[in-house]
Amino acid sequence: MRFLLLIFLLSFSFFKSQKCYDLSAVLKVEPTELYKPHLLAAQNFGVNLLENTKTVDRYIAKAKLVKVKVKSRGYRLQTLEYSRPYLAKKARTTLEKMANRFATETKSFFVVSSVTRTLEDQCRLRKVNTNASLGISSHNYGAAFDISYVRFDHQLKINTKLEKELEKVLEEYKNLGKIFYIKEKQQSCYHVTVRNF
Repeated sequence: MRFLLLIFLLSFSFFKSQKCYDLSAVLKVEPTELYKPHLLAAQNFGVNLLENTKTVDRYIAKAKLVKVKVKSRGYRLQTLEYSRPYLAKKARTTLEKMANRFATETKSFFVVSSVTRTLEDQCRLRKVNTNASLGISSHNYGAAFDISYVRFDHQLKINTKLEKELEKVLEEYKNLGKIFYIKEKQQSCYHVTVRNF
């Protein structure tokens, strides 16, 4: 009986230690033309591709990744299951300034639905969301976050007035050369990548 238990534990630890992604396969995935500027921008923050918790912890220790508040003027961070509440410093500052601007214009707040993801996080997400990218994402560098456009003031419903105000803020920051963004229809969010301006 002890022998079987030992075999089970060894097998479990072996499978647990296996990566759920193949890095060489991930790196071969060619980004779309629309997404290439996002990746180039994300790679300019001095944070290498975040593969796992260890790499995230290293950048936190170096203060290259900083904690994102759960609640701040103009935004709330939803409970994160497949990402981590950290961003590169400039990305966090940009999020806070955009949220502050949105709150000033609307007296409301938007919901941030995703922040930094490791390749392991992305792999777990793909198991429940087939739309999650197989390749590299700007989330993998601590330079991106997603903003829901169907959740404002913690209410899950379409609010075209607040969505238009949010898009105005996004357009303003894009025109200033501070961000790139894509409206993701299947995920009902704006994917925002901050530029190292």
